[in-house]
Amino acid sequence: MHSKEELLEKCKVQKISEINKEQLSIFYKKNFPERYKSLTENWRWWYRSEPLMLTLNNVVIGQAAYLPTELLISGKKIQAIWFQDYAVLPAFKGMGLGKLLSREWMKICPNQMAICSPYSLRVLKKLGWSDNYDTKRRVRPINFSKFLPIIKNLNAGFINAPLKYLLKIKYRVNQTIKPYQVSNNYSVIEESFDIKKDSSDEKFVKVNRDRQWLYWRLIECPYKKDIYFFKYNNNFAIVHICSIKKIKRINILYTYYTDQPEEYKLFVLITKWALENNIDFIWSVNKSKNLEQIFPGIYNKQLSLASWSSDKKIFDILKKGFTDLQGIDSDIESALYVE
Repeated sequence: MHSKEELLEKCKVQKISEINKEQLSIFYKKNFPERYKSLTENWRWWYRSEPLMLTLNNVVIGQAAYLPTELLISGKKIQAIWFQDYAVLPAFKGMGLGKLLSREWMKICPNQMAICSPYSLRVLKKLGWSDNYDTKRRVRPINFSKFLPIIKNLNAGFINAPLKYLLKIKYRVNQTIKPYQVSNNYSVIEESFDIKKDSSDEKFVKVNRDRQWLYWRLIECPYKKDIYFFKYNNNFAIVHICSIKKIKRINILYTYYTDQPEEYKLFVLITKWALENNIDFIWSVNKSKNLEQIFPGIYNKQLSLASWSSDKKIFDILKKGFTDLQGIDSDIESALYVE
């Protein structure tokens, strides 16, 4: 067994393109067992960059991946990166390797963000990062038998049917919307993106989602066949509809709305569609308090958004969080892509 000092001396930080594919697959299978095939085959799409890989005697023992992105601060474009899929093999934790990787990663770009686990947050806070908990991961159960253990153990149909009926009454509206499959209707989505109005708020950061970003995120996505587009007036939502472990879900990846009443109506119409199409639950990441009536608090979880910048002014703004952090720019949506 290596001492901490010997380990740090022997480890190498390499680019992913320098790693043997078999070694990469072994590492991913140990750390991300449900999506290791996707990461091995599609890491270029996942990260749009070359992750930093930590090796010991040509064996991968750690990774610090990142996703280049562009931010809007007071109307100005700022280059930044999302920290993603940070991992060190369990046998090597507590040896200073997390700090080693993070320090190397922080040299890449002066402006950085991450959705953190408690472990990664501890490492980053030691390096001067700040955290913000304004954004929540929200869940709207439709089929309660898939969520409440007490219902699972009883007559699920007998209990779930009246609960679903009550939801249908709650979301009974005259209008309806239906999803368009992205791969067959990309021009419609482009048109909607072109007319959306981006507000510039000096207090908060926005992710610059332009046509280049849209093409990468939708058309280049290996799972685009499962990505759909809901549109209501000038408001829209990009969603991922899929079944994972016999649970059919709608994951709302990105939304645009003109005002809060329109946002609420958009989510009501999506919920109505979900009730009519045997969806088990709806998943969304946002900071909107306007949606509390749709997403019960019991199923919501605060997300830890960590940030850092070498520029004090930018850092002070990053600390306040984002206006539109959703489940589409970081690994918080990784549960969608299991094999």
